[in-house]
Amino acid sequence: MKQFNLSQTSKMLTTLLCSIMIAFAFASCEQDVYNPDNGKGEENTPNTFPFETTSSIQLNVKYDVPEGYKVLFEVYLENPFTIDKDGQAVKRTDISPVITRMTDGNGAYNGKEVITADRGNEAYIYTSYIGVPGLFKATISDNAINAEINYESISKDASNTRAYTNAPTGYYTLGTWNAKGRPNYLDTEGELSLSASILNTINKTLPEGKVCPDDYRQSTDFTVNDPEGRKAEVFVRFIGGTSSAASTFGYYCYKSGANQDAIKNAKKYIIFPNTFTSSDHWNKPVALKGGECVKLHYINENGVDQGTEFPNGVSIGWFLINDAYSTSNGSGTRFHSTPSLNTNDNGRTHTAAFRINDFVVLSFEDWSDSDYNDVMFNVWSNPIEAIAPEVPEVPEEKPEEGDQSIAYRMTYNGIMAFEDNWPAKGDYDLNDVIVKYKSVMSFNTKNEVLNTEDTFTALWSGADYKNGFAYQLNTDRSNVTTEFTENPSTFTAQGLDADINKATVNVFLNALDETGNNTKTSTYKIKNTFKMPVDHEAFGVAPYNPFIFVHSNQGTSRTEVHLINHAPTTKANMELFHSGNDLSDPTAGLYYVAAESYPFAIHLIDAETFSTEEKKSIDQSYPKFSNWAKTGGKEDKDWYK
Repeated sequence: MKQFNLSQTSKMLTTLLCSIMIAFAFASCEQDVYNPDNGKGEENTPNTFPFETTSSIQLNVKYDVPEGYKVLFEVYLENPFTIDKDGQAVKRTDISPVITRMTDGNGAYNGKEVITADRGNEAYIYTSYIGVPGLFKATISDNAINAEINYESISKDASNTRAYTNAPTGYYTLGTWNAKGRPNYLDTEGELSLSASILNTINKTLPEGKVCPDDYRQSTDFTVNDPEGRKAEVFVRFIGGTSSAASTFGYYCYKSGANQDAIKNAKKYIIFPNTFTSSDHWNKPVALKGGECVKLHYINENGVDQGTEFPNGVSIGWFLINDAYSTSNGSGTRFHSTPSLNTNDNGRTHTAAFRINDFVVLSFEDWSDSDYNDVMFNVWSNPIEAIAPEVPEVPEEKPEEGDQSIAYRMTYNGIMAFEDNWPAKGDYDLNDVIVKYKSVMSFNTKNEVLNTEDTFTALWSGADYKNGFAYQLNTDRSNVTTEFTENPSTFTAQGLDADINKATVNVFLNALDETGNNTKTSTYKIKNTFKMPVDHEAFGVAPYNPFIFVHSNQGTSRTEVHLINHAPTTKANMELFHSGNDLSDPTAGLYYVAAESYPFAIHLIDAETFSTEEKKSIDQSYPKFSNWAKTGGKEDKDWYK
């Protein structure tokens, strides 16, 4: 029997162990470049992560409104206002709303919405419509936004502001007010519930962010001049406004034809010490709601209160002290309806006025923009004929007729990237076809889609195949009229696909040609108009259902690559599903899924650029991608930005 040499045996074992370790190392280097599960997952179990850079939320908004008043509102993921160099709150221009919608006639909106997944838990709901709070801060919780918006819900305690309790020096009062600036002398008999038609007419006449027509901009000192010589009682109703300032509003009396000094020296009386209604964000109390009323007193040229009856020949001017209720001494820039008193502003006219039938609107511009809708009031008299200012009349806005008028638009941007080796994994660089999009969707007051204006730009084609690009809309082809407004081509099948019942728009045939083998880009603009408006939840949002068709195959049994769980068209070769690396189950509505943590196509919302190194997996070009996929999208949501 041969004897074993212990020393030799030890050397042999050491050599064998080293060989095994080296072989394992080489095997590790040769495995797929990206597999976060390291082979642990079931090869036949589809990955449940949809690789979406968007998230679906439930949006529930309720405003307190008069019957029939629909409110157009926007949702932002950060505060849409900032403070400018003059200390004024102004709307930002560097961000856009993620949602724009319109309530029903009861002030309510409830619907599913799609927003970016890269977000926090705050939302800001903004509207420029008067009669409701302008800005409301809400919380995104359990993928839902629930917002009950009224003046009570936004009003802060008076302790949160440095409000004044007595009239500023040089000003007088008609009575007292509480800590929020709500007068104790409101005239309940004169209070009016502002109608939806009145509010709609004001919104249309002085829209936020637009320039007020010159016809409405004028000195609005009102003169009592009853045709029958009767004395008159004069009332002011608060309407609302869009300003974020807690301003003080008041009046002064002078005889018609008085000189400049007499007008300047007329006693100034406060009507509403606090006109703020805008937002809980500014930490200011809300004192009033639209329609609340104050009866004025006639103060003669000697400064003596003559009671509530105004004789003929008396003029009434108005003033606004900008953001005065936010300061303990009521300080702030003074604006007057008598332009010559605006010495701080070179005599600029800061008031606008118009009437809707007998409803006279007086509106102030409280700073430097030109929409003149910052604070608004209604001035009226008893008898009504006693004050008949020469102001333009605007027609009362009636409820909309029909569903084809555009009420608002929403804009979507992003990039889509595709792998053309599906159902095989391929090199997984996700750059075989890269398309950038910008889509503007138009809606009516029922939040139905009227049309889409879609811009697609072929950015890159890292493929050897000739691949076409198309997108499908969730409505029948017979309901759509499609027009290429920019870059129509000789591609004869460009436009609506005549062989598919669901509206499917062929954009280009060969990405290699469109990019000039990646030496150029090509842009297409397409307008789709719907003969019958489409429910927005059923329709969905851009980029809709985009896809590539491989080998430029326009016929049947073709290879299509869509986003995860976006259904193929009726031209797709269904036998390819659940073959290769694909684990789709069309009977269960599962499409374009695989076992490993990668997609065959991806949508990057709000992306401006996207590129990967050729033949290298996406996680090498974007290192945060791996953790994003591994955590199911919970971490590194901004991996592509």
